[in-house]
Amino acid sequence: MMQRELIDKYFRNECSDDEKQQVLEYFQNNPEEWNKYISEDDWDNFTTNEELDPGLTRKLFKNVSRHSFKKGNRAKTAWLAAAVLAGLAIGLLWYQAGKKNYDAKSGAVSGALAQMAERRNASDTLMRIVLDDGSVVILSPNSSIRFYEPFVSHNSRMVYLWGKALFKVAGDKARPFVVYSDRLATTVLGTHFTVQAFAESDVIKVKLHQGKVQVAAVDTIHEKWKDKAILLPGDELTYNKLTMLASITRKAPAEQMVKAGPANREMHTVRRPDWYTFDISPLAEVFDQLSSYYQVDIYYYPSDIQNKYFSGRMHKTDTLETILNDIAVLNQLTIEKQQGHYFIRKKN
Repeated sequence: MMQRELIDKYFRNECSDDEKQQVLEYFQNNPEEWNKYISEDDWDNFTTNEELDPGLTRKLFKNVSRHSFKKGNRAKTAWLAAAVLAGLAIGLLWYQAGKKNYDAKSGAVSGALAQMAERRNASDTLMRIVLDDGSVVILSPNSSIRFYEPFVSHNSRMVYLWGKALFKVAGDKARPFVVYSDRLATTVLGTHFTVQAFAESDVIKVKLHQGKVQVAAVDTIHEKWKDKAILLPGDELTYNKLTMLASITRKAPAEQMVKAGPANREMHTVRRPDWYTFDISPLAEVFDQLSSYYQVDIYYYPSDIQNKYFSGRMHKTDTLETILNDIAVLNQLTIEKQQGHYFIRKKN
């Protein structure tokens, strides 16, 4: 739900470019919402932006005034006034954008020529869409995207999503790629990620597959969640529309096996004693010592032996395989021998 304060800022011409886009998109898709914001007094006292050309100002205001609310007939004309004023908002925004982007050398008004394009997937299969910058959108069924044409502006690339889509964004450090999905804005420079934002769902999800993205609330004033979350590959952010809070599920990095013993074992000359004892020793230390004594590689996952210990007295005639099997039985581990190396894992 768009806030009145932001709409007031828009008509006072105090919005940032992103805020203007938010207001425009909101009323383009919810023209009936004008009824909640525009009163009879607002219509009577409405004035357009002072920066507009006077001739255009009079024309637009005259067009709106013809459909202003009449006492006792508000219900019949509300829909018409809403549609007209929504059109006025679009005209105001693109006039301002065109004025800002005017190219003195060519005499072209780039912003004024921009139009909103839509791609809708009404099929039951994925739809592949290639944007002008080379970015690829894999649009899921019952989903749609909207974007301005030309797509690449002087400083940004923006897509509005309804539903679910996978984005493979072409790199462009000078022009961030922003996906607006309901209440969230996901900003990237070049990466692969999936956004799910169906209107009927209470949650919005953003999952990163490659690279790095920033996710933030579109309305940072009235949302409870005001942070900017950085996602790494495998992370998934879930935003709850009811609680207005977000949570992140982080993907734990793949654990690597550790090789027991000194880093340069070949440089260490070790004489195994006739007897040696382990007294409630952590398994990591036990494996280090056994690897050094027997000059054999032993590999294990640190998490598999965390908080595990071993006690026992060994004779130098005991085989390493026998000792490791005893340790495995006591600690719910498995021992696998491959090409002279031992691999120790937690028993499933």
